Amino acid sequence: MLLSMVLMFALAFPSLGCEEEKKQITADPNDSEAPLSDEAALFEGAPTNDELPEDGKFDATYPATFDLIATQSPVKSQGSRGVCSIFATVALMEHLYIKEGTLPNPDFSEQFLQWSVKKEVGAFTNTEGSSARDNLAAISRFGIVDEPTWPYQTSPWSASNDARCTGDEETRPVECFTNGNPPESAMSAIRFKLPAGRYVNSNTRSIKAFITENQGAVIAGMTFFYQSWNHRAGTLPVNSSYWSEGYVTYPNEKDKEESLKKRAGHAIVLLGWDDNLEVPMRDGDGNIIKDAEGNPQLEKGFFLFKNSWGTSGFGIRNKFGAGYGWLSYKYVQEYASVYGSGTPKLDLKETCDDGRDNDYDNQIDCDDSDCADDAACRTAGLIFSNNTQTTIPDNNATGINSVITVDQPGTIGTLNVTVDITHPYTGDLTVALVGPDGTTVTLHNRAGGSADDIKKTFAPTEFAGKSITGDWTLRVSDGAASDAGSLNSWKIEFVLTGEVPAEVCDDGIDNDGNGAIDCADAACTDDPACATAQNVDLSNTTPVSIPDDDLTGATSTINVSTAGTVAGITVDVDITHPFRPDLIVKLRAPGGAELTLFDNDQDYEENLVRSFTVTDLNGQAVNGDWRLIVIDRAARDTGTLNSWRLQITVTE
Repeated sequence: MLLSMVLMFALAFPSLGCEEEKKQITADPNDSEAPLSDEAALFEGAPTNDELPEDGKFDATYPATFDLIATQSPVKSQGSRGVCSIFATVALMEHLYIKEGTLPNPDFSEQFLQWSVKKEVGAFTNTEGSSARDNLAAISRFGIVDEPTWPYQTSPWSASNDARCTGDEETRPVECFTNGNPPESAMSAIRFKLPAGRYVNSNTRSIKAFITENQGAVIAGMTFFYQSWNHRAGTLPVNSSYWSEGYVTYPNEKDKEESLKKRAGHAIVLLGWDDNLEVPMRDGDGNIIKDAEGNPQLEKGFFLFKNSWGTSGFGIRNKFGAGYGWLSYKYVQEYASVYGSGTPKLDLKETCDDGRDNDYDNQIDCDDSDCADDAACRTAGLIFSNNTQTTIPDNNATGINSVITVDQPGTIGTLNVTVDITHPYTGDLTVALVGPDGTTVTLHNRAGGSADDIKKTFAPTEFAGKSITGDWTLRVSDGAASDAGSLNSWKIEFVLTGEVPAEVCDDGIDNDGNGAIDCADAACTDDPACATAQNVDLSNTTPVSIPDDDLTGATSTINVSTAGTVAGITVDVDITHPFRPDLIVKLRAPGGAELTLFDNDQDYEENLVRSFTVTDLNGQAVNGDWRLIVIDRAARDTGTLNSWRLQITVTE
């Protein structure tokens, strides 16, 4: 197969990268925005067609013409940098995000992807070039930011940017190919991802099958033939009309011979085809090849593609718009490596304490209704718990009653009920909350089918305006046979409204419902009962590596010698990690009581630098070893607990 021959030639001849190529391009408007790439990078690790299965069924039929033009982002220009593969990958990503539909105008950062491939993936560190495989690996593993966060720079760095950016490519640092490092704002910004990609057989039917079945475009990286592309850096005559239409024909033998003397590559996005399009073939002198009767010999069948050479030259007369072109089926099959990905499954969650509109609904943090029940936005309330584990009788409509008694006054503004139930079939269960006045609200009614366990917070509104005083009952019943479970614990949190009671500073109760008990409440600062209270403020700044994919996790300890009882805790953590959803963070008290501070597998950010206010450990003994446990529950990404701080309000 010719693709195999191309790969062998790539080893036998030095590749022509963008820097070499630019020296030979004249300042002609037809090709002044036509930089090329490192051919070897485009093909690195690529299998041949013989090693790839073909997509689609043998008897499948495809329309004669097809395009995905409606889901394309605007054509861009890579300027004078040899980063066509980066641009093709980002164009594919924007197309797939348009198809998904959540983001109004997806525009992602080529600048960031170039950096991520070379720094985070560690590929192609001594060239501007890259491959679709490694580009999509960077996107699927780490994600990239949007264009405004780190805008593209159209020219490569030179010695005027960094004195090291001169001489042989092999001796230049990677920053010369990435144009430096991302700004701090980019490193903390939202990153967008795609599913992992795969190679696609470059056979015409296989590409059509992939595009049709996935309704998604593909990237094609290929050996560059100058006359075929009508590129003036070659030695053979070119056709300006073909350049304007975006026609790229199969190379003749002379074009192959001359082009392989100064090898280069290029990458584009294939997004459709036309079986009936016919373009006259040319010989090495640029003349139309004719048959014995004097009729032009025509090449038939072309893929529609999106280029990255801007909109002022290439393809300016293409019917799909400037910057689009037509690429020979045969050229792609013999000289291209094709790569595809899938539609992102976008479930954007608002992070309620980072100052960003994470879900793109024009509401930020606590102004977003999605954050109404988030700890960062809720007013801390009165919390009462029942931690007595109770077995739920199987197939028993009566079930169990677990009671929490509230013996202080207050009027309910909002109420949250958190339950922890172990059961192998949640579709068997009914869970209801009964207030002191008999008001009953069903929280869970045999939903979930065969799903395991109910560990969830409910926010019923039916109790607003009612008194908190009295017995609150959680009823749990199992309405079907064979599966048994238990209520492990539950708690109820009230945020009060109306006339709020004054805090009593020595009764162990959060009387005013602000989340602070006794001496931890600012209202008790000058109360005699709190005069002897001592506060703890200690830190552990020794970095600890977090083991990857290990549920044991990393542990860091702070020893507290102060005697007394906890009246309030604040924990500050500083964790470096590239993928925050992997993390679980727990605090363990000296007596063994343990509380999860962070467990959010939808929080698609990196690092965790956050403060947590803790009231569930109030009443615990202060003195002894306090442990912060950080678990990484998934593979491939590692991190470090840099430091943590423990602040405890102590009462005797």
